[in-house]
Amino acid sequence: MTEHSKFQLPPHTRPIKYNLTLKPDLEQFTFDGKEIVEVEIIDKTFEIVLNAIDIEIQDLTLLFENGSSVKPLNINYDEVSERVTFVFKNELTIGYAKLDLSFTGKLNDRLHGFYRSTYLSIDGSNQTLATTQFEATDARRAFPCWDEPSLKAVFKVSLIVPSNLTAISNEQILSEEENGFGNKLVQFNETPLMSTYLLAFIIGDLEYSEGKGAADVPIRVWTTRGKAIQGEYALSIAISLLDYYNDYFGIPYPLKKLDHLAIPDFAAGAMENWGAITYRETALLFDPSNSAPGTRQRIAEIVAHEMAHMWFGDLVTMAWWNDLWLNESFASWMATKAVDHLFPEWDMWTQFISHDMNAGLGLDSLENSHPIEATVSNPAEISQLFDAISYSKGASIIRMLEQFIGPEKFRKGLNEYLYEHKYGNAKGNDLWEAMEKESGLPVVKTMESWIIQTGFPVLKSKIERKENEITINLSQKRFLYNTAKSNEDQTVWKIPVLIGIQGNPETTSHLVSHPNEVVTIKTEKAHSPNWIKINSLQTGFYRVQYEDDDLNRLIPAVKSLNLPRADRLGLQSDTFALTRSGLIPAVDFLELSQAYENEIEYAVWSDLTIHLRQFELLLSDEPFIEDYRKVARSLLRKVVKKVKWDQQPNEGHLQTLLRGTVLDSYGSFGDPQTLEEAEKRLLLLQSKNFSLAPELRSVVYGLAALSGGGETHALLHKMMKESTLQEEKNRLLIAMSRFHQRDLLEKTLELSLSPEVQPQDTVTLIAAISSNRHGGSKLAWEYVKRNWKELDRRYGSGGFAMMRLVGITGGFTKLDARKDIESFFETNPVPAATRTIQQSLERIDLNIRWLEDNRKGLAQWLSVNASLQ
Repeated sequence: MTEHSKFQLPPHTRPIKYNLTLKPDLEQFTFDGKEIVEVEIIDKTFEIVLNAIDIEIQDLTLLFENGSSVKPLNINYDEVSERVTFVFKNELTIGYAKLDLSFTGKLNDRLHGFYRSTYLSIDGSNQTLATTQFEATDARRAFPCWDEPSLKAVFKVSLIVPSNLTAISNEQILSEEENGFGNKLVQFNETPLMSTYLLAFIIGDLEYSEGKGAADVPIRVWTTRGKAIQGEYALSIAISLLDYYNDYFGIPYPLKKLDHLAIPDFAAGAMENWGAITYRETALLFDPSNSAPGTRQRIAEIVAHEMAHMWFGDLVTMAWWNDLWLNESFASWMATKAVDHLFPEWDMWTQFISHDMNAGLGLDSLENSHPIEATVSNPAEISQLFDAISYSKGASIIRMLEQFIGPEKFRKGLNEYLYEHKYGNAKGNDLWEAMEKESGLPVVKTMESWIIQTGFPVLKSKIERKENEITINLSQKRFLYNTAKSNEDQTVWKIPVLIGIQGNPETTSHLVSHPNEVVTIKTEKAHSPNWIKINSLQTGFYRVQYEDDDLNRLIPAVKSLNLPRADRLGLQSDTFALTRSGLIPAVDFLELSQAYENEIEYAVWSDLTIHLRQFELLLSDEPFIEDYRKVARSLLRKVVKKVKWDQQPNEGHLQTLLRGTVLDSYGSFGDPQTLEEAEKRLLLLQSKNFSLAPELRSVVYGLAALSGGGETHALLHKMMKESTLQEEKNRLLIAMSRFHQRDLLEKTLELSLSPEVQPQDTVTLIAAISSNRHGGSKLAWEYVKRNWKELDRRYGSGGFAMMRLVGITGGFTKLDARKDIESFFETNPVPAATRTIQQSLERIDLNIRWLEDNRKGLAQWLSVNASLQ
């Protein structure tokens, strides 16, 4: 835990049990609250300090065990530290007491604390739902509390709500009775010992689909009225996952019910409130007639992530927010493992490399990254931890550790850790010690090098083939996009290295612990095998740089698809990163990419097209951009012809995802026939005799916008307003960000803060426009500056939205834009996104340098290769 600061509560009192009653007013957007908190006074003191913000305390009495009571002399609020202090005349003695408080607050529209979500019902009427989002430090906006993860307590919640609405909290309903004036009192069973940030209450016009999981635990998926059927897919996933998790963790799910709730307006993707998980609608609801296969997978992953938290985060909670990664990294890793168990044909671990590992590697390649275990004290610092380091890098480290010690020993160590700390708090080191005890391997020291240190290494290899022996010289250095800084860095990691060898089904494992090491591998034949892949199956969180000859030996295996798909993905990913850092020229990535013309795997193409599009954005203002787009089209041509536009017989999930990925990229790079087909299908969609497969809708809408004009914009806008499925609305909104005309992009931007767009989706739309190569980055940034007051009001307290909003600035490639961004944020500071601003400025510097270093070479290479197409 970090050293005690003014943002942490003094240790002289702690809560034992909250008896909390809340009465929300869904018309005036306020709430009344009353709580009686059983507390233990640990040391003599004249004051009791709690967390509270945006709350007005009406009355307070301290009740003692002997029946006496006392009121405070003063109630002092500190908005900076988000605390309230009750000062008493006489010193309070050690023992037990009860705090009896009454208070009022506001149901805000900022998607945190106890807030309101306004939405259109299926009949078109305006409705309001009240819900909560307390992680990390926003329970204090709903009731005065000890709002720190280690100060666990029992909660007995009661809600006074309109009689026609449903009320849900973490536990089952104990009683429900009319309370007069059109209201009812809903009382819930006591919770287990838990942290404040996991408490939840939701009030609205709701309905559900229901089933039973392992041990007959009731599982429900709740939606706003009229959408219950859309929760049935998530329900089936949740039922299967409960059985799998009970078995894997060795501890049965500890609550009596498990609710999943689709919230119309929700800041994050989902939140792991114990027994009452809340989600965005797009993360939970599936319409078989209108939802895409990618949505099916996303729902499975998110439900798996949140349900993993029921054990890892809820049952056992980090002691302080510096170990947030313990929750999020593990849930991200576990979600992949669980979905892979349910759907082995989805090839989740190869997708993990593209979607999670590379996200972590990308962010951790910046100087302005942070260690997985980061020192934090105040809410602004805490909120900045919710990034790809805490989620994706951490998950990748856990995956690497499992491969290092073996899946069964990993599982046994994990079970021991959970059993030892259940209903309590733990630190990261507690987990490593359990793993080390079970495996007998140096887990603690190995993991310290990855958890405490910022960054990761690049392994440079030199391979010598001798008779019956291969010698691999490995040197490690911190990998940074800024290579000058990398050369100054002396950080060393303990690296579990797996090596794959052509013709050998088994990999060899080595722990590389020094700046330079030699690995020797015995072989049966002289000068064999032809290719050697370091970081086999891309299980390690590091980059690899080969000498030219060794890289060239891998290329035929890429072309023939004999190299495993995870390695094909990893090879181009590492090469792209090496070009971004300046360790190799940018043309080297383009040269390597030509070896992927026979590629057929979705995950490989997903990652490769991301890199190709990043190249396009960087080159968008260069005179040779059309040469680049021509070369990119030539690479995609063969796979596009293979997948075609329409689903093939017996087509699997991954083939369907592949079609959308390559068609969209092919059209985006300017293939006229693909753009024409998209426009044709959009127009046919207006006919009642034509339907568009859900997996093609994003492609068709987006590509039609790319080549369309005002009429297409008006059509997409009309379709968006008429749709009742949030997934479809989002598809259409994102498509409206892809026009090339400035006036149409400005129209789309104006929608982002209008009532037509839910506040949860505002930043997504602005960010999509910032990625438009037709001047979108400048238009989006100017819009953000013009509307900063409202954007800051909505999202300025921190979280995913603000970090993503600030992060749109990282795509600029000009020095004047950098100066403007730096100046703006000096005048308009954002404490909850300070690191993201620094990262954006760093990215701009890197973009400028990359173009300066590669512009000439790219122009020459593209001129030659474009002429060959």
